[in-house]
Amino acid sequence: MPAHTKTRPLGEMLQRAGLLSQAQLDVVLRDQQWQPDLRIGDILELRGWVKRDAIEFFAEQWPKLVAVGRDSPIGYYFQQAGLLDAHQVEALLKEQAQAGLRIGALAVLHGWLSQETLDWFLRSLAPEESASSAFIKRKQVNNGDGPAGPVSDHRGSPASQPQPKMATDLQADAPSKPQPDDISWAG
Repeated sequence: MPAHTKTRPLGEMLQRAGLLSQAQLDVVLRDQQWQPDLRIGDILELRGWVKRDAIEFFAEQWPKLVAVGRDSPIGYYFQQAGLLDAHQVEALLKEQAQAGLRIGALAVLHGWLSQETLDWFLRSLAPEESASSAFIKRKQVNNGDGPAGPVSDHRGSPASQPQPKMATDLQADAPSKPQPDDISWAG
């Protein structure tokens, strides 16, 4: 590990990752004063606030990972930390192919990860992606009209089609006085 890399205390890392609140950390530190033979990770697990997988990941793997850099997709690290299980990662990957959203964004939408946790992982492991859109960039198949459809203008409406009339325009087209026998909805 490079000399400039500072290892943070486990409680601080878990708090920054959005897995532990300041109040929880305060309680754990107080518990540790009364039971000095227990480590913070043990107390967190006993209280049920953080899973053992996450504790071990952040205590053992995280410092190495930050120093060396990641060599796997971000979903792999969520699974290693026990934040997502294999079935969730598999479901997210399938959904990613259909929805065109990044796996982290989908995990947040499902409520499986907090936005704070996702942001911290991205800032720490993939700073180049931390400000990226939640959408996956796909290659353009064509320019203009073709099998993919017409080009859209900045509002998302097809540029080649006329815009729908506004409510005020529709009122101007309506007869000035309703006819008693005219029931437009009966067609």
